Amino acid sequence: MKTVLFVTYGSGHVRMVVPVARALAESGLARPVVLALTTAAPVVKAAGLELLQFADFLTADDEPALAYGRRLLADLKGPVADPEESVAYLGLCYAELVQDVGPAEAERLYLREGRQAFLPLKTLERMVAKVAPALVVSTNSPRSERAAITAAGRLGLPSVCMVDLFCLDEVKWIGNAAYADRVCVLNESVRRFLVAAGRGNEQIVVTGNPAFDTLGDPVHVQKGRLLRQERQWNGKYVLLWPTQVEPAYHPFNGLPGDVDLPARALASVIRWVLSRDDCVLCIRPRAGETLPVVPADPRLVFTGQETGLPALLQAVDLVVTLNSTVGLEGHLAGTALVQVLGSVFDDAMPLKAYGIADEAVREADIGAALDRCVHRPRRQPEQVHANATTNVLDVLRGFL
Repeated sequence: MKTVLFVTYGSGHVRMVVPVARALAESGLARPVVLALTTAAPVVKAAGLELLQFADFLTADDEPALAYGRRLLADLKGPVADPEESVAYLGLCYAELVQDVGPAEAERLYLREGRQAFLPLKTLERMVAKVAPALVVSTNSPRSERAAITAAGRLGLPSVCMVDLFCLDEVKWIGNAAYADRVCVLNESVRRFLVAAGRGNEQIVVTGNPAFDTLGDPVHVQKGRLLRQERQWNGKYVLLWPTQVEPAYHPFNGLPGDVDLPARALASVIRWVLSRDDCVLCIRPRAGETLPVVPADPRLVFTGQETGLPALLQAVDLVVTLNSTVGLEGHLAGTALVQVLGSVFDDAMPLKAYGIADEAVREADIGAALDRCVHRPRRQPEQVHANATTNVLDVLRGFL
């Protein structure tokens, strides 16, 4: 049986990949294998899919790279879910950076950009060659996902790129007609945008985002109602804060970021919630992430990955975010949405301009925006491509 190699980071990217990989396995067309990067691994394991990680490709020749990895791991803050995999990932990527630009420049770039400095083309070429798939599928992330698509081209293998949102930043490489044989996009406006950037009409397929397929499913609506009852949220206005990070520098244009912005924005939301008796703030960390420190108060709760996001979005009333895709998912599921501006990714996520965010405000105006939104009734879930998984599978079928 042919093999299809999926390469994905975590959060919204792995949520795109999992339903497609599962559907592919069920179809019998090919054997899906997922190279899960960083926080994607637990999600892939939970889905019962065949998992690969950087550590699976190590050889005796990689000991110098692992020395780099151990050094970089020691400098990371907070707990690490899988130290062995982190050493392999950091080490192989950093060793290639050293090979490409020399030790001094590699150190300077890593100190400035962190993991955003990585584009491990040779490493991913080696991994893709070892798996020997009939097709490589990835999403629109930079670094290893971008390297996987490029590696497939170098090896003469077809590839498909799934774009999660608007492609406003990623057009810098996805707009290149030689990058991926097919690009699956959210809607017609994204398709036109990429065609105007230089892609051929036949290369871009409007499929929708598979992560959004079940947002309005009646099963999740009912689970959301039950979750509100279990958490004693009935009669309360429930806000959701999906945690996110802000890089020190934009990964594509080098603009400096405000790394403390997410923490300050969360603190503002917490102050607003604690000023009221009728609200609850639900904080949802990403997989493997350290929980933020918050005051001990029953109005502040954490929800882990064990609570499915589609059900959670049916249980809450409003999402507050800088640039998490959970904001768009909440909007599609029927919640209100407040976007906090000031991120280096603002231009790539113009949620208010696209009619997605109800409010888009600076940090100082978070409280006023929440005042305007509080107790605003939920909307009906929007009609989106509820068959995006099937649409993407049809694209893959054309290469198998």
